[in-house]
Amino acid sequence: MKKWKCQVCGYIHTGNEAPEVCPVCYAPRAKFTETKEGGDMTLTAYIDANIKGETWEVTRYMAMALKAQTLGLPEVAEAIYRIAGEEAYHGANFIHRAHKNNAVKTKIDTSSQLADELKKDVEAMLNGEKQAHKGKNQAASLAKAEGHDELAGFFSIAAADEARHAAILQGLLKKYF
Repeated sequence: MKKWKCQVCGYIHTGNEAPEVCPVCYAPRAKFTETKEGGDMTLTAYIDANIKGETWEVTRYMAMALKAQTLGLPEVAEAIYRIAGEEAYHGANFIHRAHKNNAVKTKIDTSSQLADELKKDVEAMLNGEKQAHKGKNQAASLAKAEGHDELAGFFSIAAADEARHAAILQGLLKKYF
């Protein structure tokens, strides 16, 4: 039997061919590659896979909702936005619940870790927002230089959002911590 790894969430499937869709994150068959890794996943591996899978789903659903809006289907867009929110809630809960269990917390992917104090979480996200602002501005310049004006414009909008997020987090730190 062959082993197939989902490149979105890390799920390992055993079979002659990859599944039609990933049972963890619902990525399509095209996202699977043959691998030599073992087939039995640990609880920690399932938690990591679900966090990554839920994240991928949120992004995909949001893109679908934007497409529905563009096509003039507001009811479809609203339903898909709701699903995206529920998928985000799932991912957040996997992170939150894993963090509360010391036996699991120390084994999950460190990118999904929460700090022991909320202030440290906020400080880490503040740093991330500042870096994201910088990176998106760099990407906007590159996209503009390559003639991708629409993409450059959205990078600029997203960069401004990241700066706004950083300002909000800075304000929360000042007021509550």
